[in-house]
Amino acid sequence: MNSEEQEKQAKKNCGKLYRKVLTDCEIIMDDEKYFTLSGNNVSCNRYFYSTNPATTPPNIKFRKKAKFEPKVMIWMAISTKGISDVYVHKSKLGVDQKTYLQECINKRLIPFIDKYHYDGNYLFWPDLASSHYSKVVQERLNQKNIPFISRNDNPPNVPQGRPIERVWSILEQKIYANNWEAKNADHLIRRIKQKAKELDQPTLQAMMEGVRKKLWSMRRDGLYSVC
Repeated sequence: MNSEEQEKQAKKNCGKLYRKVLTDCEIIMDDEKYFTLSGNNVSCNRYFYSTNPATTPPNIKFRKKAKFEPKVMIWMAISTKGISDVYVHKSKLGVDQKTYLQECINKRLIPFIDKYHYDGNYLFWPDLASSHYSKVVQERLNQKNIPFISRNDNPPNVPQGRPIERVWSILEQKIYANNWEAKNADHLIRRIKQKAKELDQPTLQAMMEGVRKKLWSMRRDGLYSVC
């Protein structure tokens, strides 16, 4: 956390969110993450193991890392029902409010909700990115009667309470397994979409079902009690 006040606010908001989420209420959350061609930022690909370092090829021991390696940004939403269609953002610029509204909310989140959460018993927990709380986005969510956590009530900097952060880690391991490396951005995108479909549904469900319990623990015992 950046400060004691921010941590105090995060604990308070965890309590608010806990009270909003009834026992049988589903949480839907979204997030964005960058993926590189090589995956050399992934922990499992940072090191090599050899019985004899002297005979290890130089291209393995001294693998170069591009200073400005090409990357793509992926957005997705998750719930106990699984994951939404992923949105791939190729631009070097971040996702602005217009793109988030059209590509993420209209084309992916709303269809996901209509398909799996049509009973209305859910709460949307957005990432705190500024585009996620723009006026046009909030108006659209209200127009579609999608209940969401207000910006003031959204706990800041609590990745340990948001299973989607763990999902990103699992997805990275699948994508870059055995030092897999993409030839170009399109190659990487195909791989990401393929591996996203292979995410284990029971695992996702178990992680999402534990959110409410984590919120209570973070409020009562501190933000790092669930790490």
